[in-house]
Amino acid sequence: MPNFEKYNLSQVKTERFYQLPKYLFEDAYFKKMSAEAKIMYALLKDRFELSIQNEWVDKNNNIYFIFSNKHLCEYLGYAEQKIIKLKKELISFNLLTQERVGLNKPNRLYLLKPNYDIKASHSKELPNSQFQNNEFGSSRTVNLSGQELPNSQSNDTENNDTDYIKTESNDTNDLNDNKLTFPSNHTNHSNHDNSNFNNEALKFQLLEELPKSIQNYLSNFEVAEIKIIKSVLLKAKTSFNNSIDTYYLLEDMEIEILHVLKRFKAILIQKNETIEAMQGYLMKSLKSEFAEMHTLNKRRDHLPITSLFNQ
Repeated sequence: MPNFEKYNLSQVKTERFYQLPKYLFEDAYFKKMSAEAKIMYALLKDRFELSIQNEWVDKNNNIYFIFSNKHLCEYLGYAEQKIIKLKKELISFNLLTQERVGLNKPNRLYLLKPNYDIKASHSKELPNSQFQNNEFGSSRTVNLSGQELPNSQSNDTENNDTDYIKTESNDTNDLNDNKLTFPSNHTNHSNHDNSNFNNEALKFQLLEELPKSIQNYLSNFEVAEIKIIKSVLLKAKTSFNNSIDTYYLLEDMEIEILHVLKRFKAILIQKNETIEAMQGYLMKSLKSEFAEMHTLNKRRDHLPITSLFNQ
């Protein structure tokens, strides 16, 4: 159990938060939405921000992100059935869409938000709102006419005279979900922490599709190195599966992959080479290991062995 203490100003400035938009509580359209679904939306929005930083867009320039059910279960402490139910709830409230991208790959997720008319936001009656597909320039219309905001229209911080937070006394900032801004006096230490946090987030997203032991091992590498290794690994698996009459998942070859990666790291040290320069060697090593594993499996099952080297 952690120790609890009073808030300290210097700590508050560098604290990390999930953003929970006020419109989820103030717009009558979302009144029947469960608190659990709202929390999941905040979690997805945090992952979505990472995609913006990395400009992960599809062919239509729509921003997408990946967050597997498995990892949502770990974050929220729910069973997968509950996660699927909450996702469906977000979809029903026009806050999420998902797209299948292929066998054994997690769905691409697209976050949506209500696109309020700023001029009309000074009125209690909301306009015909659009739910914008968090993409560069497109939206789709959803009928929200005749709905009202709660009576309290003012910004929560309008009566605060502190010099640390500057806000305007209207609801426009709330409706657009703007962040409160602090003076840019972060220390080098906080910038360093931020950089480390960003790296960990990038690693997490790169590794989340891989088996656990491979995730743990590759997390010791740099982000750029992980990208190369993962790319080579997936290409080697696809090439190998295309050459035989059986389909293997990464989980089926987890131990073999881990052994190859450890030997590969030793070779890099001995030769004083970069991963980029040695990726061809890694590809050959993986395919050779897969072929040996497949041969052993066939022998164990007393099945004819498909030639892997004469194709």
